[in-house]
Amino acid sequence: MLSYLVAGNPTRPLIILVHGVEDCAIAWADYIDHLKSRYLVVSIDHKGHGYSPRFTDQELEDPFEASFSALVYAVQFIEKTFGKKAIFVGHSMGGALVTKLAARYPELVAGAVVEDPAWLSQIDRQNYVTNIPTALSQLESWQDPMVAYNWGRKRRPWWSGDTMIGWVFGKLRADSGLIGTGVVSFKEKWQDLVQEITVPLVVVSSDQESDIVGKTGLAQTDALANQNVETVFIPGCEHTLRRNKPQEFNRLIDPYLLKWADAEENRS
Repeated sequence: MLSYLVAGNPTRPLIILVHGVEDCAIAWADYIDHLKSRYLVVSIDHKGHGYSPRFTDQELEDPFEASFSALVYAVQFIEKTFGKKAIFVGHSMGGALVTKLAARYPELVAGAVVEDPAWLSQIDRQNYVTNIPTALSQLESWQDPMVAYNWGRKRRPWWSGDTMIGWVFGKLRADSGLIGTGVVSFKEKWQDLVQEITVPLVVVSSDQESDIVGKTGLAQTDALANQNVETVFIPGCEHTLRRNKPQEFNRLIDPYLLKWADAEENRS
C-alpha cells in the first residue's frame, strides 16, 4: 500500500496530489496549506518514493506500470475510505500517472490538473535513458541533505523554506532502482491517451527549456479537439510551474477545482 498524508476538512470535496519523480508527498506542503481550508487533501508518496514501498526487481522490468497499478489500488482505497470521488493534481511523472488514470479509470476521477506532465516523445524517452549515469550520480550526492539543500537554494532561491525541505526529503527517499531505469512515463503515445479522456482534464505548461509539454505540446493538445481537455499557459516558468509562480498557478487553477468540487457536492 502506498503511503499518504491527509490534511484539511473531512466534510469537503477530496483532492489527491500526485508528485513527480524524486519528489514526495510533503513536497506539496505549501499547496496543501493553500487547499486545506476548502478541501480534504490527500498527498500520496507514489511507488519508490517517500515512505511507500520500494520497487522489486520484477517491478523494475516495467516500473511505470508498477507505479500505475499501485496508484490505482491506493486511489480506490482512499475513495472508499472517505466516500468521495477525487479531484487530482499531478506534476511531471505524477501528471503522467494521473493522465493514464483519467483515461483508463474515469469512474475514479472527478477532474484533473496535470502540471507539465511527462508526456514524452521518443527523443525525450531516449534522453532520460542517456542521462541515467548523471541522474544516479546526482541523486547519490544529494543523500547528504545539506548538499541537496544548498544546491536547491542556489538554483531556486525564490522557493519557500518548507518547499525546499520537502524537495530535499524527496531526494533522500527516492528509489535509485527507478532512477536507474530512466522510465518516468507510460509506453503509450500521449496523444492516444489524451484522446481517450472522458472526464475534465486541464494541462498546464510554460515556455522554458526544462518544460516537457511546452507551448508546442499545448498547441498539439488543443489540436486533438477533445472537448474534455483544456490547456493553460503560464509564461516564464521552468518545469516546476506551481513552485515557481504559485500565485499565478492558483489564480488560474483554483476556478477549475472549485467548479469540479461544486459538481461533486451537487451529485452527493
